[in-house]
Amino acid sequence: MATFNVLARYDETLPKGVRLAVVREVQSNEITHLLNQQTAPESYGTSVNIDAKALSKIDRADDVFLSDLKKNSPEVYENLTAGAYDFDVKANVKVTGIGLGYGLSSNLTLYSIIPFYRASINVKTKRTAANNYKEMNEIQNENAKATGLVLDLESLPDLDEGIVQSAIVNYYGYNPLGEWQASGIGDIELGFKYRFSSWKRGGALVSSGLILPTGREDDPDTIQDIGFGQGFLGTFIESGVGHELKRVTLNFRTRFDYFFKETKEKRAQRSSGDLKRAKDSYEIQPGVKLTVNPYLEYSLNSWLSFSSGLSYVAKFQDDYQSQNSLNDHILESNSSYSHTVFDLGLELSSVKAYMAKKFSAPLSLTGRFEKVLSGKNTPNITLYSLEARIFF
Repeated sequence: MATFNVLARYDETLPKGVRLAVVREVQSNEITHLLNQQTAPESYGTSVNIDAKALSKIDRADDVFLSDLKKNSPEVYENLTAGAYDFDVKANVKVTGIGLGYGLSSNLTLYSIIPFYRASINVKTKRTAANNYKEMNEIQNENAKATGLVLDLESLPDLDEGIVQSAIVNYYGYNPLGEWQASGIGDIELGFKYRFSSWKRGGALVSSGLILPTGREDDPDTIQDIGFGQGFLGTFIESGVGHELKRVTLNFRTRFDYFFKETKEKRAQRSSGDLKRAKDSYEIQPGVKLTVNPYLEYSLNSWLSFSSGLSYVAKFQDDYQSQNSLNDHILESNSSYSHTVFDLGLELSSVKAYMAKKFSAPLSLTGRFEKVLSGKNTPNITLYSLEARIFF
């Protein structure tokens, strides 16, 4: 959602030899839901239903018992459940972004953006379904005439959090569920901005560069973690215009991101609550990402300005290649996303006062609010940020 704008008007670049340092602190709201493929809110929580297959991996005695049940009463075996638990997931993310810029010429600026993440995910458990041992015993009694054997299913353990964790680890092969925290660098962006056209009170700019996959990746063996970036080497091209109309500055930019093919291990999950045992290697060609961002700034006076805009982001479907075409299709169907974000900002800047020799240093402080209005396969998120800039 963040962009690296050198000055208030989109097309402006740094003067030759001038440096810019930016620090931006971003705090998310408590993230509990995403907007799913039907654009409806959906919990990030995971539901775990412990069936006979999962129970058999928890205890050796239960494995022998359930093997007999499967042989003598396959219908009961397939429908047996020890119960179900919901794991309610709530995430908080903070990002500190450091931006550096340098005016190589009056029309060409080099820059870098380095984000640093701190993320925590809290997981609370709630039982949502009881076991059906009594019901399955009754079915066994009906089948006893044919099999001649009735096993006491109520001797099986009732579901608790320890059994759920054991099933998640020993049957599904995930790391234990619980509190998760991580911090570290995100994907680094290196680029340039070139002002290729100018006119009275306006101009046009193009920028390009690389996205380095330096952030941590989403671990397929951990249910409740998040990645700190795209996870793929990428490049981008961006262009836009800026134009002043008295106190109002109109800006428009559009950007294309392209990511290079890589091989990664994944589980073919349909959703965050769809637990899969199988983990396979996939050759992934990420889909391109498009960003369209019109925004305006209104100068209240030489020190204060107000800004507002919309940003539309659409990331197209990935292409997965493996030995299992069904899993390829499952992963592809969940790989695209889109969202529309509204943002509002207030900036206090001494740049104009400095240029008029009325202040000793060119710097600015901006507070910003960003809210996802709609989207698909995207977090339902609100961001609050504070950004400080100094030119030297």
